Amino acid sequence: MNQQLMQEFEMKAQMKMQFAMIKSCFTDCVQNFRDDQLTAGEKTCLQNCAKREIASFQTMAELQQTMMSRGGAAGGPQF
Repeated sequence: MNQQLMQEFEMKAQMKMQFAMIKSCFTDCVQNFRDDQLTAGEKTCLQNCAKREIASFQTMAELQQTMMSRGGAAGGPQF
């Protein structure tokens, strides 16, 4: 796969992960649609949710990098 296609693939994957995070956090945190603005509790929930999701993505990326540096996925994970 050439470099440009790989970059496009990575960008699309990243956008999908961000969309999934936004959707998940919004669904978990926003319950009231009567007001035109988020409540303080909803804002806090969204911030905490996004922090957790980003930390999870970073952990998974680190694990994937570790696995790849140890010879790839051949033979399964090598934690």
